[in-house]
Amino acid sequence: MDNITNKIQLLIFITIATLFCSPLTYSDIEIGDSQAPVTVIEYGSITCGKCVRFHRNVLPLIKSHYIEPGIVRFIYRDFPTSTEATRGAIAAHCAGPDQYYMMLDALFESVGDWSQAKDVDTALIEVAISKGLNREAFISCLNDPQQLKGVEKEKEEAILEYDVFGTPTFIINGEVIRGLKTFSEMEVLLENANSE
Repeated sequence: MDNITNKIQLLIFITIATLFCSPLTYSDIEIGDSQAPVTVIEYGSITCGKCVRFHRNVLPLIKSHYIEPGIVRFIYRDFPTSTEATRGAIAAHCAGPDQYYMMLDALFESVGDWSQAKDVDTALIEVAISKGLNREAFISCLNDPQQLKGVEKEKEEAILEYDVFGTPTFIINGEVIRGLKTFSEMEVLLENANSE
């Protein structure tokens, strides 16, 4: 009887340990109407020059022409291509779901500053504070090893599910589109997806 009890206790311990040690799974944070006919998922890296150009020049036009009118819902997922991009991805998630895209935009806008800083984490903390985030909570989140595991898991899933190998990679209603696109090119892709 003691042997069975010990085995059950060990099984319960392993189950609990696995739950607490398993990588964090990020839920998709979307902008736009969840019922929009077109879903765009971007796999991006915050230090990728093409991703920076997309976020600065193309995404604002997609927002005004497609997201705000309810045609597109947009989801950003992490596919960091550098150590700095990984820290930036964690920083964006540490802003929380309500402030996620605000922080992501701030990081894309100031990438040349924080990614080249001698201490990247300190620079990221400064960006967070400038956006009104709580310093202590942000630092605690930034130092949480589960956040790193969450980013790594998202990248692994991108490779397995969509064969992502570079950034930016877009998934438009399930179709994989690789590489930076101009607004005109995105417009054609979005209009085609919307007419299907």
